[in-house]
Amino acid sequence: MRLENKIAIVTGAGSGIGRAIAVRFAAEGARVVIDDVNDANGEETASAIRRQGGEALFVHGDVSQPDDVQKVLEATEVAYGAPHVLINSAICSREAIFANRWAPIMEIGLLGAWQFIQAVLPGMRKMGAGSIVNISSVNALMGFGHEHVYSGSKAAMIGLSRSLCGEVGKDGIRVNCICPGTVLTDIWKPLIERDPSLVDRLTALYPLGRLGQPEDIANAALFLASDEASFVTGAVFVIDGGISAAQLGFQV
Repeated sequence: MRLENKIAIVTGAGSGIGRAIAVRFAAEGARVVIDDVNDANGEETASAIRRQGGEALFVHGDVSQPDDVQKVLEATEVAYGAPHVLINSAICSREAIFANRWAPIMEIGLLGAWQFIQAVLPGMRKMGAGSIVNISSVNALMGFGHEHVYSGSKAAMIGLSRSLCGEVGKDGIRVNCICPGTVLTDIWKPLIERDPSLVDRLTALYPLGRLGQPEDIANAALFLASDEASFVTGAVFVIDGGISAAQLGFQV
């Protein structure tokens, strides 16, 4: 197992990419702490892991609130010990993203990641090892639609990851970033229900001829969290089906 005896915190793990990462990590032997503000979703992720024979703990926590971040860390340490892995995947609501609402986008997507990083660093430094994986977006690399503040926050996530790796590398801590393309998570369901042709239109833009699944991102996160990536830090993994390399919408 690639994460045997590892302890991982996954933020926003109640659904979507975060849930897929938590489930994948547990299947590879990690003891996983699930952070989310949605109690029902968070408990369901933990239950799904336990049903498969894994170890998981759900802790309600708003990543934008320092007290909640500390609560999640303390619960992790009590239950399992200091975390070896941190996955920052929490995002704000779909409505806030589409409305370019600065506060929730930045406070959850960027400030929340920073606060969790600061919380886990002392323990990782003491262990002399750690892996931090920040979930950015292909929106950080090129423009899509009108979600400008979201794109800005995700570009900042790349800058944060690359800058931080230079400080903590000497402590044995790696910091990397994943930029997913369009991934079919629950956030897309209302849009697809309103416009069933949306999936086909988006798929036509992708060189691989399909949209992403949460498991595609979980597989990349697993590699970055594992010892197989021991010489990888400051990297930006673009998992986007090729859309940022070859935009098929411009073909004639």
